[in-house]
Amino acid sequence: MQRHKSALKRVRTSKKRYKKNRATKATIKVAARNVGQLIDKKASAADLQKSTSKSISLIDKAAGKGIIKKNTARRKKSLIMRKVNEYSKKKSSSKKNEEVEKISSAKN
Repeated sequence: MQRHKSALKRVRTSKKRYKKNRATKATIKVAARNVGQLIDKKASAADLQKSTSKSISLIDKAAGKGIIKKNTARRKKSLIMRKVNEYSKKKSSSKKNEEVEKISSAKN
């Protein structure tokens, strides 16, 4: 067991930081999971945009505070944006297909 005042203080502060950092990381995971759930539910673009910006903001704040490393933050943001972009491409391509079908059926 530590005996010096400074060592005891370091133990206390490290426990506080550990708890705070774990909570922040958990919040980031939940936010990223919510984006995935919105994609699975085929949510509206506005809801998806709101959730995406919130999760990216949380990741940026954690990286700025040093809770997660910068490259980890970049990787997490990239994965989120990749999912969102794939979803929006699928959604837009399905709309285009519907329009093409309407036009072709109108011609016949």
